[in-house]
Amino acid sequence: MSRFKPPSQEELARRGIGVNAKKVRARNSDGTLKADDPSTPENEAWTTKVVKSVKKASKTKKKG
Repeated sequence: MSRFKPPSQEELARRGIGVNAKKVRARNSDGTLKADDPSTPENEAWTTKVVKSVKKASKTKKKG
């Protein structure tokens, strides 16, 4: 048993490893866009979001 926990999906997305990740604008709790604070080294206006892959359903032919 390993003493280290595997990285979460959010951590993998932040690193850009093995998951579908998309950069989106960060939002406040009321839904408005969050502004960047120029006094910090990182950009708070953008965040990484994990995108789930959606499989299309196969079309079935109707017997008639």
